Amino acid sequence: MNNPIRRIRNVINGISCDGSSQEIIDVINPANNQILGSFSSSSEVDVAQAVEAAWATFGSWSTKTPGARADVLRHLGDLIEENIEEFVALEVADAGKPCSASRNGELPGIIDSFRLFANSARIMSGQSASDFAEGHTGYVRREPMGVVAGITPWNFPLWQAIWKIAPALATGNTMVIKPSELTPLSTVRFVEMAQSILPPGVLNLVNGLGPTTGAALVSDPRVALVSFTGSVVAGQSIASQAGKAPKRVVMELGGNSPVVIFDDADLEQAVENLTGSYLYNAGQECMAATRWILHNDIADDFVNAMVESTRSKVIIGDPLKPETTLGPMISEKQISRVEKFIAERSSKAEIVIGGKRVAGSGFFLEPTIIRGVEQGDDIVQEEMFAPIATVQTFSTEGEALALANGVRHGLAGSIWTRDIGRAIRMANRYEFGTAWINTHLIVGPDMPIGGFRESGFGKEGGSLGVEEYTRVKQVIMSYK
Repeated sequence: MNNPIRRIRNVINGISCDGSSQEIIDVINPANNQILGSFSSSSEVDVAQAVEAAWATFGSWSTKTPGARADVLRHLGDLIEENIEEFVALEVADAGKPCSASRNGELPGIIDSFRLFANSARIMSGQSASDFAEGHTGYVRREPMGVVAGITPWNFPLWQAIWKIAPALATGNTMVIKPSELTPLSTVRFVEMAQSILPPGVLNLVNGLGPTTGAALVSDPRVALVSFTGSVVAGQSIASQAGKAPKRVVMELGGNSPVVIFDDADLEQAVENLTGSYLYNAGQECMAATRWILHNDIADDFVNAMVESTRSKVIIGDPLKPETTLGPMISEKQISRVEKFIAERSSKAEIVIGGKRVAGSGFFLEPTIIRGVEQGDDIVQEEMFAPIATVQTFSTEGEALALANGVRHGLAGSIWTRDIGRAIRMANRYEFGTAWINTHLIVGPDMPIGGFRESGFGKEGGSLGVEEYTRVKQVIMSYK
């Protein structure tokens, strides 16, 4: 696919338009380092116009019945399904995803998510009405927040956009979304298409950089809620800005997932699952199976099996080829960052497999497994966001738990054991928002995703994720 979009534009009040800044940003294909398109970055004026459009239509959109909004959103899901090959091509081009993974997994999941979220606002939870004071009846309403800002990352461009757009609109909010400047193509195209179904101003899009366009969006006083997925540093900045208002924020700020494997685990099952779970999307997945914490008695067998599985199953190459299973990293900046971590590893850390950039014009890194790391090493403590797994060993359950919890992030992790009591004990004491048992990287819109500690706060997905986009009002009336 060559240059799918030459001109990448904003969408404000139903109209496609260029940003007014003089700053021009190129979008690069990470598989071949070629320019896919360019856009003019959005200024504060552009952001203000987008927010104004969302605010102006909020009254009419929010007063539609949940059923009426659901009908509109189901049509948006149909729109993605009808144009699935176009969206697959866009995701492959700007994010470097293997086409088979995008077509067979990610896009069907996005369609399913849209349909689930479309209906989610029709049955909301709340306290039952009752006479809490004599002669008075009280009840609770869930209402939309108003204008919602969505700021999405580059690793799952359309997925992350839909997980913000669909619940926000379903609950009666209007929205301005800012995609990552690295991967705007699929989100821009979806928002453009959506204008044929949505009233003008309900869904708007501005392109630009986080410190300028994103900051203007967060600081606009008409924005009631900010939903952000991205780095800890960027999240801290957004939270600080939002706190001055104050306004609500929902944040997923990355992860550093432990994979604790006990000596009684089904190693064949673990190897089958984890080969994909540490390499999915070139490891650029915040819940990827990155930190292997292995019981001493099975460590060698497991590592050897994972090396063999990686060598036999992983095919690095052009993401457009159906046989490709491992695509590129997103940018020169990202792959260089990871190469630095590998080069500066401790003297005890041994590369078992991989560790090198693949020759060529794209940003490909070999699947990499590193043994001999220690808990304080940067390569353990930092989120790599790369096709890399580290190996640590333990002898007791308490030691395994300490290694698993001994990082700043707290998004997700897995536990592998046949002992149900041990599995439950570990899951209960995990400092992570998701604890998988004998599996890893099982994700769907039906359940809430969200982290603890530096991985952020709030939820996306499930009824809890939908409720994030509402405010609660109590109504009390006298009937004396």
